[in-house]
Amino acid sequence: MRPFIALYAWLLARLPESFAKLNAGLWGQVLWMLRGKLIRRNLSAAFPERDATWVRRIGRTSCRRTAEMALYSIASPLLSEAEVQDRIKLDPGVTAGPHCLPPEGTGTVLFVPHFSLMEMMTATCLLRPELARREWIVMYRPLDQASADRWVKESRERFGMKLVSRRDGVGRSMKAVKDGHIAAILFDQSTQSGSRLEFMGRPAAATDLPGIIAQRFHAPARVFWAERTAFWRCRLRMESLQGADSAGLTVESNAWLERQLRSDEEACANWLWAHDRWKHGLKDYIKDLR
Repeated sequence: MRPFIALYAWLLARLPESFAKLNAGLWGQVLWMLRGKLIRRNLSAAFPERDATWVRRIGRTSCRRTAEMALYSIASPLLSEAEVQDRIKLDPGVTAGPHCLPPEGTGTVLFVPHFSLMEMMTATCLLRPELARREWIVMYRPLDQASADRWVKESRERFGMKLVSRRDGVGRSMKAVKDGHIAAILFDQSTQSGSRLEFMGRPAAATDLPGIIAQRFHAPARVFWAERTAFWRCRLRMESLQGADSAGLTVESNAWLERQLRSDEEACANWLWAHDRWKHGLKDYIKDLR
């Protein structure tokens, strides 16, 4: 499997970018065929005022951009540091201003939404020397295929971030924040445990892990995300959260995401609508009705 991945990565990284774009379109169509029903249901429920044409357009765009993200994780090990730096820009607000990353020595929890090109965030330490001096712990779900998982993990850790699986990552994330470093955690995927709240007009389950860590160590909390600007190009941005406890931070971060999805079609199309975010929230809601 690894030789095949390496060959595919070489083709994606070395052929004209139109090849990668074509592949993103093809794999995006496959994803639409597999998950289109769920995506249409999610978008229609979140935006009942929108017609079927809009739902299909946003849904298919989301599929292409999800594929674009996956292909970047495959190709990025063969991109030079200069090529990576040329594609990823750091918003000035990440290092200066009211929403910036707290100074070195201050443990921080980053709430990361599942936007397309979030894979490019793993190059953060490459962009500024002061960012590379800090330890970054990122929780992730290992892939089922061992060779693919090793390739992607090596790609994500290339510039200094440390990935820990969700199974044993809670302790590592807590230690990082306690010791004055950074823990980054996805906050917008479905979970069987955690808080129940309303998201995009429907009951949803939300992880409260990042909020719990922030509350336990009185750590600053930030939303950190990749704003797509073009194919395999993005701007990394950051915004502070004001919640004082786990519950408040969980609600605030999800409300932030909902505002993004409702206010900007680009942000809406960049989100992973193929994920069944409402699965466990709806199950609990039905149980409560019985």
